[in-house]
Amino acid sequence: MNKKSSSMVNMPAPREPINQKIDTNNALVLNHNAIYEQRLAEITQSNTCDKAIVTVNPYGTAPLSLYLGVWIDEAAALEINVVDSEATTEAVRYQYDVHPGANLIPVCGMVSAVNNQITLRLASQIVGQYTVMTDALPPTDSANVSLGFPIISVSCPAQQASLMEEGLYFSTYFERYNLAFDHKGIVRWYVSQEIPSYNFVRMDNGHFLATSQGINHCLNMYEFDIMGRVYTVYLLDNEFHHSILPIENNLAIAPSEYSNGRPDGYSTGKDGVSIINLSTGLEVAYYDMLYVMDYSRSPRPSGSAPGQDVSMDDWLHINQSYINEPNNLLICSGRHQSAIFGVNVDSGELRFIMANHEDWSDEFKQYLLTPVDDDGVPLYDLTSPGGIDAADKNFWTWGQHNIVEIPNDEPGILEFMVFDNGNYRSREDAKSLLPLDNFSRVVQFKINLNTMTVTRPYEYGKTEVGNRGYSSFVSAKHLLTNGHLVIHFGATTVDEFEHTITAQPGSSDLVDPDEGQQALGRLVLQEINKETKEVLFEAMVTSGYFKNEETNGTNYRYDISAFRVYKMPLFA
Repeated sequence: MNKKSSSMVNMPAPREPINQKIDTNNALVLNHNAIYEQRLAEITQSNTCDKAIVTVNPYGTAPLSLYLGVWIDEAAALEINVVDSEATTEAVRYQYDVHPGANLIPVCGMVSAVNNQITLRLASQIVGQYTVMTDALPPTDSANVSLGFPIISVSCPAQQASLMEEGLYFSTYFERYNLAFDHKGIVRWYVSQEIPSYNFVRMDNGHFLATSQGINHCLNMYEFDIMGRVYTVYLLDNEFHHSILPIENNLAIAPSEYSNGRPDGYSTGKDGVSIINLSTGLEVAYYDMLYVMDYSRSPRPSGSAPGQDVSMDDWLHINQSYINEPNNLLICSGRHQSAIFGVNVDSGELRFIMANHEDWSDEFKQYLLTPVDDDGVPLYDLTSPGGIDAADKNFWTWGQHNIVEIPNDEPGILEFMVFDNGNYRSREDAKSLLPLDNFSRVVQFKINLNTMTVTRPYEYGKTEVGNRGYSSFVSAKHLLTNGHLVIHFGATTVDEFEHTITAQPGSSDLVDPDEGQQALGRLVLQEINKETKEVLFEAMVTSGYFKNEETNGTNYRYDISAFRVYKMPLFA
């Protein structure tokens, strides 16, 4: 189908709402509000710090969390320490401000299936101490359990934990659980499957936003806190199917689409970006990229995720977006074009495309960036087959995810870091890599819009992790304030012969004629020193149970996957 003329570019006006709103009558929200008020009302002046009302898992959604109901006479900052009674892992410590009167003090970071020691200190003096036994973690995958609890093992222990940034490793496992674990690989927090686990991000107020395919196909967005209390459920007319990002003025931006069919008769999906007001739930802008990018260019990679309508033309597959304020650009990652592109925030007009230069319509070639070195000298001869192949294998991203801005206020300059999945690494089958020979990596790019060039100041993963990190979909990284990087190679999957395989042979990668008939997700999570590339910590996350098509269906290769990773404290 031909690309529409540029004169038809839509201004980024919001779509007319059908049923988009905040669900003020949501039963779960109302129930959680009532539980909070009831627990608060139970507290009396007799409930001093050493005689608190202990309520474990108050909402039934966060089993390793509890409330301490205490009455406080004067405002103070309590120090809270949580550790298992055998001290087999590190303590979780944080400060919580209490006010005069009744307080529900949130306590998180307990260890499952053991006694936990919770200590309250005021001005370094112990004012309360409690021992609490917790339940075991949910069951893992087996013949009788699907979408079970992930199994975490530490493959490279943290030798210098004191030099690492404080916090837990938070991740979200598709339709399984949102969870956090420590440097020992011990789970210290998770929420139940009542809460979406996939599209997961923390807000400035410390709450989380999440959607998932398993809960109304990403049309219900939940706001919840570390205690598992759900505050808001947003009813969306159109999916927030990837990468929710809270931005200024209480707005959130996310890739979206026309989930109930486009008004122009086209059958495309995952090719727009929506901005909504979190105060009202209403959309304030929509960018329809069918009218911006080159619809005539064939996708590479392609395919459809589990639960996705296979009749939908997923030609672009936007999986991340953010606004670069210095240049007034909306930056997007389009997985199925293996392209990162920018459009003007006000007009929606295309500004640049960072991608392999092959197969673009003539009108789009002016937007393509040229790879250069630090002196501005082109790195590749993109008119020769050898130069094209070298750029494909070493420079461009393929099927990329998780593009995150690196601040740079210089006019005409923008920087970001992205997870380069690496699907195919060529638009030609004859030059593409099999999953067994491929790699995924984290890459930092710097774009100069004044010269329409791009440099690559940093990469990690190609040689350092190699094939054991190859992930044909999803994955993420988090650049920490101390300069460390946390990376989750979030879809690495092997067959029964320990060979790396892809999620959708023929769509996400070449078909490997020698691959086996079973699949097991084996996801590498690392914290590294970004500058030296030293591995400071590594864990392996798996389902622990091989899947096959006969037993588990055609999507058996999507065994376990991680869409997001962060290292952060329990309380923001």
